[in-house]
Amino acid sequence: MAGQNTAVFGIFKASPAANKAVSRLTSAGFSNSDIFLQRSNIGGLLSGAGVSQNEALPYEGNARRGCILVTVQCSNSLEIDRANTILEQNGAESIFSASENVGTQSE
Repeated sequence: MAGQNTAVFGIFKASPAANKAVSRLTSAGFSNSDIFLQRSNIGGLLSGAGVSQNEALPYEGNARRGCILVTVQCSNSLEIDRANTILEQNGAESIFSASENVGTQSE
C-alpha cells in the first residue's frame, strides 16, 4: 500500500524562536526524530527533500543571513495542519511543504 510523507518547513530569523517552535512541536506529539533544525546548506537540504533547486535557492540566502530551517516530517493531513499552525504561531517567516510518495514492497 502506498502512502505519502510530507515535510513541512519553517524559516526562522533567530534561534530562540526556532527552539520554541521545536518545543511546541514535541509538546504537540511530534517525535524528536521527526523534527530537524538546519542552520546551513538549507538549499541543499530542501533540494534533497523534493523542493526544486529554483525554489530552494532563495532559502540558501536566508541561511547565509543566519536564518534557521525547522523541518517537521508529517504522515497525514492532520499532522501537516498542526505543524503549519505551530510554526506560524511561533514566528516562522516562511512556511512551505514538500511531499514524497512512499510505497511499501510486498514480498
